[in-house]
Amino acid sequence: MLTEFLCLTALTLNVDEREALRGEVNEWVKLFLPKLERKSTRKEKCRLVASVERQEFGKDENAEKWQYFKFVGNKGILYYYCSINDYKMELGEFNATSFQKNILHEHPSLSDIFISRRSDIKEENGKWELENALKERIISEGGEATIFSEKFGKVEMAVRIQIFDPFLFTKKFVHEMIKWKTYLISGKF
Repeated sequence: MLTEFLCLTALTLNVDEREALRGEVNEWVKLFLPKLERKSTRKEKCRLVASVERQEFGKDENAEKWQYFKFVGNKGILYYYCSINDYKMELGEFNATSFQKNILHEHPSLSDIFISRRSDIKEENGKWELENALKERIISEGGEATIFSEKFGKVEMAVRIQIFDPFLFTKKFVHEMIKWKTYLISGKF
């Protein structure tokens, strides 16, 4: 699982300044993550489908054709349904991510069963449950992203938090398990 934190700014920073700011931002993220809490309307099966859909399969042409998957142990297997023979043809395997393993460990009934690519995905309708001070700093929110105004030293920035699964910010998940990347865009392209 990967949660990206995009710091957008029109600054022109040199490499050293950017690295110093990146360190400051990463420290801020460690303190900021525990403040984020969200209710999620998705179920575990839906999370599993979404995580497989976001999986990178490299240059394997068959990976685009999959319609079903199942997990056996720590492996995921992709399938294509052939209606002529009423048969699910195996397209390939992939290693389960730590997020997928966590879901399967907590919900073993999702192991070793065929799961459809689209029929099991539900729209996320959950809402952020934020402290008032944090709500006041929201610039924009919608879809998978929320943008906050945040100050780092003398620099005010827009911090975009984009998540692929709101479950990461529920009380059922430990925020210390979240991985993130910090991108600083300097305005020089």
